[in-house]
Amino acid sequence: MKDEKVQVKAILLDLDGTIFDITERDAFARYQALNELGYDVSLDDVRKHYHYGIGRMGIVKKLGIKFTEKEEKEYIDASFAHFTKRENALNLTKIHTEAYDALSTLSLKYKLVLVTSRSTLSSTEEELEWFNIRKFFTLIVTREVAARHYTVKDIPLLPFQEQRTKLYECTIELTKIDPKDMLCVGDSVGELEPAEKLGIKTIGVLTGFSSKEDMESASIPTIPDLTQLVKILT
Repeated sequence: MKDEKVQVKAILLDLDGTIFDITERDAFARYQALNELGYDVSLDDVRKHYHYGIGRMGIVKKLGIKFTEKEEKEYIDASFAHFTKRENALNLTKIHTEAYDALSTLSLKYKLVLVTSRSTLSSTEEELEWFNIRKFFTLIVTREVAARHYTVKDIPLLPFQEQRTKLYECTIELTKIDPKDMLCVGDSVGELEPAEKLGIKTIGVLTGFSSKEDMESASIPTIPDLTQLVKILT
């Protein structure tokens, strides 16, 4: 993406892959999910194929596994469940090297909102505190927060884009900021397309699930990391 200035009031930031380096944590979660489903694969096998831009089903394809539709849903649910376990969160997560300074700088000028598909607010806040970045966000929107806002029992993880749409709609309503004055930054096409459909500007960061090619196919501009976001916005 060119160094062109973008005018916004609020920045909606995804967490996993965008701010957090989740390579080890996600590889471990996928390894656990595959074995839980009866596929005898080693953690080394999963690690060998894991890289930025691999996508949600990339590991499965690389390992030559063919899921039924039911298995695919079970795999995604199980991977996410293992991913969010507290012991995995604190032991296997890192923060991208540029993220702290970028958030610190951006928070001086913009309202930063964390939007994540994780469910529980308290555990998400615990991780943010662990990395000393909770202070940079004026609002955190998880599935739990959105469910409470809409007075429903739960916002299911899947269908994924439907879920992200609800999170963004909740963010718009809670902040009372016009979508055209928002910028959404994330690492996957699946989380950025719903924002775009709501009239929110989007930028893809290439430190997570979707590749540059995937982003470009969806007409989403990209940056290599959050350092470039600071250059664009400040």
